[in-house]
Order: sequence, then structure tokens, then C-alpha cells
Amino acid sequence: MDRQKNLRDGCGTLGLAYTKDNLETIIHDANEKELSHLEFLNSIVSGEIRYRQQRATERRTKEAGFPYPKSLADFDLTFCQALSKKQFDQLKELTWIDGPYNLILSGPPGVGKTHLAIGLGYEACANGYKVSYVTMQALIKFLRTEEVDRRAQIKMRRIRASHLLIIDEVGYLPISESEGNLFFQLISDLQEQTAILLTTNKGFEQWTEFLNDAALATAILDRLTFRCDRLLMTGKSYRLENRQSFLK
Repeated sequence: MDRQKNLRDGCGTLGLAYTKDNLETIIHDANEKELSHLEFLNSIVSGEIRYRQQRATERRTKEAGFPYPKSLADFDLTFCQALSKKQFDQLKELTWIDGPYNLILSGPPGVGKTHLAIGLGYEACANGYKVSYVTMQALIKFLRTEEVDRRAQIKMRRIRASHLLIIDEVGYLPISESEGNLFFQLISDLQEQTAILLTTNKGFEQWTEFLNDAALATAILDRLTFRCDRLLMTGKSYRLENRQSFLK
């Protein structure tokens, strides 16, 4: 037992957290399987790598700021007729993030835009990408208060360092001219450096309406759509079709 304690202490000193926490199981499995010295060392190294990868994924997912978990495995392709299986698989490959290419998911409420966006964000985190999620309303607030608010500074610093930026609910509320200029500056700064995924209920011809400036809308869309795919997601609202009630 003293040897195991010394080993566990040594693992802690070396930062081998997985081995420290699972030492007895590792030794038991090695004896049961009659592992060679090389196989035993390989099992330790493999365990540490898996553990660190899992922790890194959890950290990236937490820092991304998702409002709730959504998985691509739970996305109902049979309900979303606008997206083919081939397109869905291409999105899951995440090569568009490396481009970087932008992705605009447009359509009415309830058709799966946010589910798909968050699901892709989770998938990106699991594959080593740094992701930031933010609603348009929250983004505008962060941009307006960045110079004076530490929380906004931290969020904007992460956004600018991300491989993928997800901006949800673009166009749901109008923004002022000064806010529109801040949004334009951010899009310009991220152009061809960060993949941007937008969800919106507005067609391109309606962007002037919520930005209150035709020239600004054109300039923003010009940068967003230069390297971009747009998916028009139509159909019935999944939430309305699958409404849950607690009253019997």
C-alpha cells in the first residue's frame, strides 16, 4: 500500500491526474490481462491522452458559452426537409471552419436553426476548435461596453481568438446606427480569419430594415457572403409540432 501511495503522490507531482485517480484499476487490469511492461506503459499513456483530450473538450465547450446542450445526433433530418443528408454530413466534417467559410442559416422560428448551430458548435469543440456562441442582442451589448466592462472585454477577446463564432438570432431586434457600425467593424476584423455562423429570420433584402442603413447592410453582407453558404430552412415549427404540456 505504501508503494501505491508513493506512486499516486508521484503521479500527482507529474500531473498524471488520470493515472493518479485510477491507479488501482490500472494495476488490476494489467495483472488480469498479463500486460508486458511496454503494454502497461502504453495503457498509462493512452489513458492520460484520452483524459486530457476529454478535459480539453469540456473546457472548450464551457468557454464557448452555449445556452444549453444540443447534439447533431439529435437533429431530425426527416423534419428539416431543407437540408439534405449529404449537406448535413459535409457540415459535420467541419472543413468549412478551416476555410474559413461562413454559414448563414435563415428561416422562420422553430425550424432548427439554433439546434443545428449549437450542434455544430459542440462538434467543433470536440474536434479541437475554439468556439464562441453569442446572441446578436448580447453581442451588441458586449461591443457597446467593451471599453468599460471587464466581462465584455473577456468575451470579445475570446470571440476574436475563436476559430468559429456563432451569432444567434440576427435581425430579431433592430439596432442603432452606432451599434451597426460596431457590428460592421467586428465582421471586418474577422473576415477570412474566423468562420462565422449566423442564424436569422431575415432575408438579405430585409437587413436594411433592422440595421437602419442600406449602405451598412450592403457592406456587412458583402463581407459575410464572400466565402459563404446560405441554407434557407423552411417548414413548420418543430416546437409547435412537438409542443409538450403538463396539464392532463
